[in-house]
Amino acid sequence: LQRLPEVEAQSPVFREGPFSLQAGFVLGRYLAETNPLNRSTRALGPYAEAGRALLSHSESLSLSPWPGAALRAENRFRGFYYTTRNPNGEHERQIEWATSASLRQSLGGFSLEAGYARSVQEGETPFRFDALPQRRSHQATLALGFQERPLSLSLKAGRNLEEERYLPLEAQVLLQDQGYSLTVEHKRGLEGEGPLETRLEAGFTPYPLSLKASLRFDHQKALFDPLLLQAGYALPGGSLNLTHRHDLNGKGALTTDLTYALREGVTAYTLQGRRDWEVDTLALQGQAILGPESLSLRTTLDPKALGYALGYRFGAVPGPLLDLELSGRYQEGFRATNLRLGLTQALPEVGFRLNANLHLPEVEDKDIYLKDATFSGGMELWKPVPADEAGEGAIPGLSLSGSLTYTRRPQTPEGYGLALRSFGPTLTFLGRENTKLHLAALLTQNLPGEPLKPRFILVLDRCCWAMRFTLDAAKGSVGLAFLYGGQAAGLLLSEEGVKLGGGR
Repeated sequence: LQRLPEVEAQSPVFREGPFSLQAGFVLGRYLAETNPLNRSTRALGPYAEAGRALLSHSESLSLSPWPGAALRAENRFRGFYYTTRNPNGEHERQIEWATSASLRQSLGGFSLEAGYARSVQEGETPFRFDALPQRRSHQATLALGFQERPLSLSLKAGRNLEEERYLPLEAQVLLQDQGYSLTVEHKRGLEGEGPLETRLEAGFTPYPLSLKASLRFDHQKALFDPLLLQAGYALPGGSLNLTHRHDLNGKGALTTDLTYALREGVTAYTLQGRRDWEVDTLALQGQAILGPESLSLRTTLDPKALGYALGYRFGAVPGPLLDLELSGRYQEGFRATNLRLGLTQALPEVGFRLNANLHLPEVEDKDIYLKDATFSGGMELWKPVPADEAGEGAIPGLSLSGSLTYTRRPQTPEGYGLALRSFGPTLTFLGRENTKLHLAALLTQNLPGEPLKPRFILVLDRCCWAMRFTLDAAKGSVGLAFLYGGQAAGLLLSEEGVKLGGGR
């Protein structure tokens, strides 16, 4: 999406007693992806340019005309007008217009409310980013209520003025007080459908205990939704929760979930368990955070095997951050046993990510070997040392950057594969008067099997300008670049994928 350009104006909210008004206007020209649902703009291709004017305004009214009465009305409008034309030659437009009003009269615990709502979204847009779904609704409702704590009763009906049919009759009984609640809802069609659905929710919540149950019955399908039972207990610094789903249509138990959490300062413990009764599996997941260290365990038990993953983490950002995970499956012996190692560092001098996967002995393969490993990032092995006054003793600095991936391939003669992406060393020489010379040799290719075709980068860094010379053996090309500025050398190096240390 490109704005070419865009001007916006919006008024402050105008208030006069119970009435408020706000308006806005946006005028702009846009280059954006076309709307695939608009046939007239499909011929323009995947992108189109057009002008658009967006007019919006909203009005609201809230007052009490007499004792016990409350009148509320709201109107919101957004109109989109475009310079494109439809097949009839008319300018395209789309609108979003919603109007609602309600009048409520209360008398003691009784209340009567009449409501009206109309919502329209129509028209077409040439753009995809502001397309609105076509939608239209128009209805009037009437609701009767009674409330006398802890009891609440409501009855609601209405008519769909768009489709010329009655809305379902909705009845609700609510019994609620401190520590408990009971809700019964029922919907019944008035166009010959009969009962539609019945909902039941119950709760018993004397602190720190919480018990809840919910159930829904679909009369049209003659089926129950799963019965949901929930129990919770608030612990000092934690919680214990149990959830069970049960099918009342003959399937029986579906799932049972247990969650435990506890935190004390920098120490935290979590435990999650799920029993899936349909597929006969048990899954457990636990974690213990002990300051900078953490232990984790994941297990999955089914009728055939036990899957497991034991993890250990030490450290925090910027590092070093160490991750170890032992995973596998026990099925008449240990299978698919792997030890994964992850090491991360994010410092200015050293910033890298190292991942390795070590195969451990199992039933079908008793050997120990490295399956794969990946190194990516950059590190400064040592800093450059300038020459002394006699011009002797200079030592170039050495950095290593790029990405190197090792993969074990027993089916090939070499038995392994290497994938290098801008990987290689960089030498940095210090001269006089803030002069630096960087020489990098990078490889971007797969080994073995291909002759080495490095890319050499030579960057001369002065105090306020830098020059880069590039020789690419793989492409057979030579490049020369010059840049003026205090960070010129860093930019020229980063464009070629060279990192001097972790982040510079």
